[in-house]
Amino acid sequence: MANDLFRLTPSDRLETPEPKAEEWRPLVQRSASMTYNYGTPESAAPEAGSQTTNHQTQPQSQPQAQAQPEPKSAPRTAQSLPVDFGYDDEHPLLKIPFSVTVAGQRYTGESISLMQIHAQANEGGMLGAGARHIAIINFTFESFVLTLHPEIAVISEDVQGKSVFQFSNPTGVHLPQLRYLLNSHIGGDFVTVDGMVSYTGPTAPKVTKGEARGRSVMSRVRSIGVAALSALLIVAAAGVLLKRYTTSYEMHPVFVERAGQKMRATAAGQISYLNPNAAKGEVLYSVNANTGNVLNFMMPCDCEVVVTKGILDGTTVLQTDLILTIYVNTSLIRAQTLMSIEGLNRAMNGDQVHMDLNDGRSIPVEVIASEATTAASLRGDIFVPVELVSEDGALTTKDIGKSARLRLSKGLLGL
Repeated sequence: MANDLFRLTPSDRLETPEPKAEEWRPLVQRSASMTYNYGTPESAAPEAGSQTTNHQTQPQSQPQAQAQPEPKSAPRTAQSLPVDFGYDDEHPLLKIPFSVTVAGQRYTGESISLMQIHAQANEGGMLGAGARHIAIINFTFESFVLTLHPEIAVISEDVQGKSVFQFSNPTGVHLPQLRYLLNSHIGGDFVTVDGMVSYTGPTAPKVTKGEARGRSVMSRVRSIGVAALSALLIVAAAGVLLKRYTTSYEMHPVFVERAGQKMRATAAGQISYLNPNAAKGEVLYSVNANTGNVLNFMMPCDCEVVVTKGILDGTTVLQTDLILTIYVNTSLIRAQTLMSIEGLNRAMNGDQVHMDLNDGRSIPVEVIASEATTAASLRGDIFVPVELVSEDGALTTKDIGKSARLRLSKGLLGL
């Protein structure tokens, strides 16, 4: 009987209900809402089946019950990934030395990613799964500490202190620093030594060849400029040091005046007589000395006499005070000054002596030590009077009254 159901004649094979039902059945089963939208009743399947079986025999009418809607299959459940397939958050955990502080409790970091933190509690209790806190993450480098303050949530923790934290906002303000740190660690720019992080990567970004060529030209020009400026400063400093070593100036100024015979008081007293117009052999001036003697001074020649300012009849004078000057030759000019004992010694030992006038001229002179110089030196004076003699014609009557400065110089090797 069962075999007769599948034994058909060539004319009956096209009217077999099962192939017809299979041809009408849609590839995707329609739900109730889909049937309502398209207006196709669920009873259409049985009617179609009855129309196709009108010419069948009685035993072959039984398959109509098979055209009823099939029961819906249960929804498929997602298969869990193997444990060793990858990471559930698609971000690998990297072992970088760091420390975490959450709610006053310290943790030693074991691994970290852009999404999670695995750490070991040092002390304290449990925070509670699901709790949210502001964490302080410290990455200790050789000379500084990088600190991040993200918001984290407690994922899990056990009695041994192993804790897992999740970043509440992975794209927060901490992301650029953390991402750069993790990428550098992956690229090998960071090495860890005794719980510290050291940077071994490049210190400047790479530049293109064009920029490198332009920078090389500018660097070369800058280097040449710096070298030239440095050489100029060195030469200037060397010149200053050489000048200070080989040149010195005397403290007192030099006075340029006419050469003449100076008449001084030989004793302290009072001037009782003064005649600048006296002829040769007449009394020029008289001094009543404190000892009671009267000292008369005769005119030595018919020459020009210039009385010192402030000298009048009745003026009291001290010994060696200048009273007047007799000029024998009006064209003769001399220079005199007070010179230090050290400068006089250098001049006597061969150092070059120049008289620098205030008009910019520099005239070489010769230092002449007179009896007054010897007497002052023997008395122990620091400064002694000297006369300066220049070449003929170097000083003229136009230079009378000008001031100058005495300069002493020597060779580089002291020669």
